[in-house]
Amino acid sequence: MNRLTATQSRALDFIRTSIDRSGVAPTLREICQHMGYKAVGSAQDLVAALRRKGFLAETDRQAARSFQLTQLARHEGRTPDDGDANTYVIPCLGLVPAGNPIEAVESHIGTLRMSIAMLPKPYPPADELFALKARGESMIGAGILDGDWLVVRLAQEAAKESIVVAKVDGDVTVKRLSRDGGVWCLMPENPAFQPIRGDENPFDIVGKVVALQRLVN
Repeated sequence: MNRLTATQSRALDFIRTSIDRSGVAPTLREICQHMGYKAVGSAQDLVAALRRKGFLAETDRQAARSFQLTQLARHEGRTPDDGDANTYVIPCLGLVPAGNPIEAVESHIGTLRMSIAMLPKPYPPADELFALKARGESMIGAGILDGDWLVVRLAQEAAKESIVVAKVDGDVTVKRLSRDGGVWCLMPENPAFQPIRGDENPFDIVGKVVALQRLVN
């Protein structure tokens, strides 16, 4: 059996991660978007190559989300807890409000599998990552919607304009870190919400948001 190229491996990992997370395969257009292609035919060529090499099952259906992984694809290069060279397995710790701070659920409620290609370089150590589910609408201007999974890297400091998870009076929130007249602030990305000024409500940074995963129904 032929080995996968780097491009084919990346596409397979995206398909596998999508199935692991949502129970359904991605569409050809979603594969195009992930791979940076403009033409659906490029994604079709990748899928055809994965079928030829035994990583996707041959099916009669040509409908969207009909890709089926073979046993080879499900187990190739994986361990139960550590993912593989192209995949992070990230602990999910609960909810973080994208609105007014409320107490987060700081318990391990599952895991999130994410392709390494969706994280910024240099890639962070896996043990510095955790995932929180956003609730609320204060960060919609930054593309963070209610129900999105935010991948956070543990950090006590972050650069100005970073999107961070911060603790305010024991509660947590996700906001953009900024400065106003020399005062550090947590800024919403929705004019319906008010900034949190550090001189009025001291806060501590918990981590920096480094990636986002959104389930597509």
